[in-house]
Amino acid sequence: MNQTTIKKSFIIKDGCGLHSGEKTDLYFFPAPENHGIVFYRGDKKVRIPASYQYAKSSALCTTIESEGVEVTTIEHLLSVCNGLGIDNLLVELHNLEVPIMDGSGYDFYAALQEVGLKQLDTPKKVVKVLEPVTYACNDINIFVLPSDKSNFTFSIDYDHRQIGQQEVTFQLTEKNYVENIAKAKTFGFRKDYQQLLNQGLVKGGNNKNAIILDEKGNIENMEEMTWLNEPNLHKILDQVGDFYLANNHRIIGDVFCHKSGHSTHLAFIRYMMDECPESFAVIDYD
Repeated sequence: MNQTTIKKSFIIKDGCGLHSGEKTDLYFFPAPENHGIVFYRGDKKVRIPASYQYAKSSALCTTIESEGVEVTTIEHLLSVCNGLGIDNLLVELHNLEVPIMDGSGYDFYAALQEVGLKQLDTPKKVVKVLEPVTYACNDINIFVLPSDKSNFTFSIDYDHRQIGQQEVTFQLTEKNYVENIAKAKTFGFRKDYQQLLNQGLVKGGNNKNAIILDEKGNIENMEEMTWLNEPNLHKILDQVGDFYLANNHRIIGDVFCHKSGHSTHLAFIRYMMDECPESFAVIDYD
């Protein structure tokens, strides 16, 4: 199987950043073999690869940085690139944050699907897990086991009666991703909203681009949900995106995460790639 990029350039206009609240256009360009997924801050003239080597720890989003310039909230777009098997892409923006769109990955998927993908002449690379890798931080656990498939399992545990303890297992194929993950919206707790606003966050959040969980254990905007276990599915959407920070190579293995988030996903990828080189091999994908 060969690497891919998009067939032609296109624009997504007037998106809004979840945390900044600022309007942003996104420009998508085809890219050559071995280019990877790269973001270009046109206002700063800085290119930033979507790789763990350029990522920095963030609690509520995934951020990459180069030369002191950042691009934030890349996880949903990166997730769709992983889900569709896009290896090479240049994304230009003239602001800090990738737009939140409807809070899921579906708008990015629909736009990329409309322009279509083209095969390049170089084999696709994947990270093939050879030995178990484990990571723990307080009550957060992440581990990956050898497998011939790309499988993701995520378990959550929230003190909210509509969520509670859940676990979902998902095999990453384009069909499964589009049918079961792409539309899963982000979520937040009403009790945290004002505090996050005071911290300069979630300025662009609303009840159309996030599932709102209230203090009484209810979901304020259930009409926005596609699935009853959507928060757990969105955790997998984030996970698929964050794990593509492994130099934009899909991980072939059984990945298990318990109560993890963006910062611990990055910590795990950095640990596996830099400290456990014997645990995986970068190989051509058949």
